[in-house]
Amino acid sequence: MAPIQIPQDLMIDVALNPTFIATFTLFIALLLVGTIGIGKLCKRFFNLPIIAGQILGGIVLGPSLLDISHWNIFKLPLALMDHASQQVFVFLSADIFLLFVCAISSAITVAYLLWVAGYETDIKDMMKVGVTATSAGFLGAIMPIIMIVSLAYVFFPSLSLVMPIGLGLIFSATSVSIPVAMLVAQQKMHLRTSKATLGAAIIDDILAVLFLSLFMVALQTGLLGKAISLPGVHTASLGVSLGKMVIAFVVLFVVGYKLLPKISEWLQKAQYAHLIAPFALCMMLFYFSFAELFGGLAGITGAYFAGLFHRKGDGRHRAERTLSPFINAILLPLFLGSIGLQVNLQILTLVEWLWVVGLLLIAIFSKLIGTYMAIGLSNLSGRRGNKKWSLLEGYIFGASMVARGEVGLVVATILRGTQLIPDSFYVISVVVIVLTTIATPIMLSIGFSMQEQRKAEPKEAHDDEAFLGNFAVIGNSQMFNIIASLLEHAYHIGTAVSMSEGHRILDLEGKKVRIVLTPERGIYIKGEKGEIEQILTLVSDSLRDELSRMPRQVDAAP
Repeated sequence: MAPIQIPQDLMIDVALNPTFIATFTLFIALLLVGTIGIGKLCKRFFNLPIIAGQILGGIVLGPSLLDISHWNIFKLPLALMDHASQQVFVFLSADIFLLFVCAISSAITVAYLLWVAGYETDIKDMMKVGVTATSAGFLGAIMPIIMIVSLAYVFFPSLSLVMPIGLGLIFSATSVSIPVAMLVAQQKMHLRTSKATLGAAIIDDILAVLFLSLFMVALQTGLLGKAISLPGVHTASLGVSLGKMVIAFVVLFVVGYKLLPKISEWLQKAQYAHLIAPFALCMMLFYFSFAELFGGLAGITGAYFAGLFHRKGDGRHRAERTLSPFINAILLPLFLGSIGLQVNLQILTLVEWLWVVGLLLIAIFSKLIGTYMAIGLSNLSGRRGNKKWSLLEGYIFGASMVARGEVGLVVATILRGTQLIPDSFYVISVVVIVLTTIATPIMLSIGFSMQEQRKAEPKEAHDDEAFLGNFAVIGNSQMFNIIASLLEHAYHIGTAVSMSEGHRILDLEGKKVRIVLTPERGIYIKGEKGEIEQILTLVSDSLRDELSRMPRQVDAAP
């Protein structure tokens, strides 16, 4: 059957219809209220991570329970009439709404999540995380793939390698925001397990993105058997695909290393600093599309490198501060809610629920095994002066790596969009990701409880704390940004980590101190006493000097 072609501009004419716009606005409002509201309730009453709660909010609104897409007001047919041919095209309004939400989420939110991951990656810090964190990141990324492929080979020998590898990729990356939010709340960031978690999580995020790109190339070139033509992806020979991939990486690196920082610095010096955030957003989208369309890479690979290189020219974090509030408050809940809307738990059979259990166990034990192997290698290396890792420390390290989050959801969405995994396994993957975010805080609580009982927590020499509290007039976020800007003149800022639950951490390179912003406690500074006092003096003196220039009265007009 020949495809039906809708006449040009017909959809645009309908999109400007006031009734259509009002109904679409109501759909977005319900999705936001339900997703954010249920996420907050889950956080308040069950202490679930916000990511898990917002996905559950989408599941509640979706076909699993309320099924808002089929409410009468949203399932009214949308009739498009071509006056030239008098032909009428009919669609369900809810389908168009979901199409728009998914398109915006995929184009901006997905790209931004990886842009932030790249932006928060400090190459210098990565060089310092050590062999333990590096090996834990590598093993944590590769073990889920190995375990799922092995399981499929033993129990389903006739199954193609494509789907098991795809499922392994979904569970390769760790969500750093969920464990770090809990580590900050419990004041455990000073532990070496916590520091190792940050380094390992960044490394396995990078590897998961690169593995996905290589997986796509391998499928299209037939390295995993018969070449597979992916929907919307051009198939080429192995040589052409590898050549384009290499050229794409060269272009991404050359433009990113040589050009992007210089443009950002010029915008700041030329009094166009307000354009840094729009410039970063445009380059993020250009990198995303170039990597996908030309290089045959996953688009998220391009977005990641856009963030990585933008960091060099935006030391004051202008782009991140401008883009994060809107995306985290609006677009991220829409993305997580839209995932829940596509999940229908009713389609899962008993066998598929067994898959959920099996994949959850693999998701947990693959990270634990990876970290235990990493600390085992570290202990065997026997470096002088390095304290050996205990089994309990290995458990806490591994538990911190269990949670999957944004990157796993992005990979699952990409694999479903390219029809590499069926709808049922997409639902299974989302359910397992949600369960891992629930399992991580529970596992960490058990580990910390055992640590306190054994009095095994190592004492750090530099763990003094200055509590600044909440700033009712200025606002905590604004005060945090002011402190960061003031310190920029005195120190080189190593990294600023923004997390999904309102927590932010500012590390100062070369200083044994960090500034932390949490919704519960406000702002506090943790580290060596002398350096904390130095920072407090710098900030208070700078603010006093700024305010002293403010006139107390207005001169009368002549």
